[in-house]
Amino acid sequence: MPDAAIRIPRSTCQLFGAIKALSTMKNTCILVHGPKGCVYHINYILGMRGDRPREIFSTCLNEHDVIFGAEDRLTRAICELDREIHPDLLVVLSCCASGIIGEDVHAAVRAASVSTPVLAIDSGGFEGDHAEGYRDTLIRIAASLAGSTGHPDPHAVNLLGVLRAGPDLGEIRRILTSAGIRVAAVLTAGTGMADLGRMGDAGLNIVLCETSGLGAAEVLLSRFGTPYIVADLPIGIPATDTFLDTIRSALSLPCPEKSTSPHEPIPPLDPSHRIAIFSGPTRAIALSRFLSGLSNPPRLIVLDFLPPSLEKVAAAAGPGCVILVEPDSGEIRDALAAEEITLVLGGMLERPVAGMLGIRLIDVMHGSQRTVGYEGARILAALIAGEKK
Repeated sequence: MPDAAIRIPRSTCQLFGAIKALSTMKNTCILVHGPKGCVYHINYILGMRGDRPREIFSTCLNEHDVIFGAEDRLTRAICELDREIHPDLLVVLSCCASGIIGEDVHAAVRAASVSTPVLAIDSGGFEGDHAEGYRDTLIRIAASLAGSTGHPDPHAVNLLGVLRAGPDLGEIRRILTSAGIRVAAVLTAGTGMADLGRMGDAGLNIVLCETSGLGAAEVLLSRFGTPYIVADLPIGIPATDTFLDTIRSALSLPCPEKSTSPHEPIPPLDPSHRIAIFSGPTRAIALSRFLSGLSNPPRLIVLDFLPPSLEKVAAAAGPGCVILVEPDSGEIRDALAAEEITLVLGGMLERPVAGMLGIRLIDVMHGSQRTVGYEGARILAALIAGEKK
């Protein structure tokens, strides 16, 4: 097999990660200093994934700009957006082209006379992959925009590493509220400048994705002294019980006196299902534990990037599971066939290969399904069983 020509890489660029992390923030304007194609294709992909991104602007660098530079145009673009759009926050991103020619987006921001808060982020594609784009963007927001009102709320929490607003985030908010815990802010889904300004008041930061959120948690610990925990996604009834008890304990709130969950357990799944998971490490761990708890552990896991701990993924998956990290499409086809997979829990990118091989696919990646919490567990189990939900 060729080692220089990669069939459809699983990982994409840092600019994609930055835009994805910013795209659901409230009244936030994104300006990319680069060619028009970068913005068009990322916006198109996010739309296909169901993220419904806000408008993203570009300076549309051309050949002349790449030769002679275009920092002055970038400064003018910043001023135009401040004047015409009036966002609560304007974020300026570099890309491969502007990074290679040495355009200084930070200098262009300093040169702009604007009333809108402006944040510059170096996000050239050659500087890292999409996971690093998530991480670095959240770190910059925590370091530059998070604030405190001076009125601590010991029973409030921030959720870090949540990049998509949708049914799952709504369910996490609901189950926390029902336990007497208030969500102050989310990095970054659905969050606005007012939410960011209260982040330092929270009594606890909950890292729901270690890859994207741990760096921001460390920044917030340094700036405000806010402790943090790394929590697994609450997929499944036992996982949801553990999630709530862990947070109550960290906040010194009383835990219910019970030996078992008051929620009826979900019956085991049909053992004929041979399931593959395509996701990031956080969701792969949570889904693996959910499936194992229903006596049907995954047979194959395909990860988009190398996790902080591959051993943790392997332990959740169990000894019989094959784990691939950033495989190409040929390796994926071979693994699906070798493991005789009958069901894929994945997303948009897996639809063509699943269709080609006649494998049923459930999209658990793009916010169209509720998968977390007590009700999410029942919905997910019903979908796997082939029942309509």
